[in-house]
Amino acid sequence: MGLTELLLSVNAQKEPFSDEPTDQAKDYMWATVAAMVIYVVLIAFLGKFLWNNYLAKYISAVQPLKSPVDILAISVLMALIFPRV
Repeated sequence: MGLTELLLSVNAQKEPFSDEPTDQAKDYMWATVAAMVIYVVLIAFLGKFLWNNYLAKYISAVQPLKSPVDILAISVLMALIFPRV
């Protein structure tokens, strides 16, 4: 069970043939957005903490990061260099 399913707590059912999205679909969308925001915040702050306290401490060629945005940029760069196929 993923984070999205943990954030999702809806049991309402609507007509499957209506034009507007169901309440369940809207709630699933908001749960997915909330899971993505939690993921980005965790990566930013936990990544900065680990980088500065362990990687920069023990590897002299690595400088400490000044901002959590730096670790997000590094993770985007790594995703571009090493894509998941």
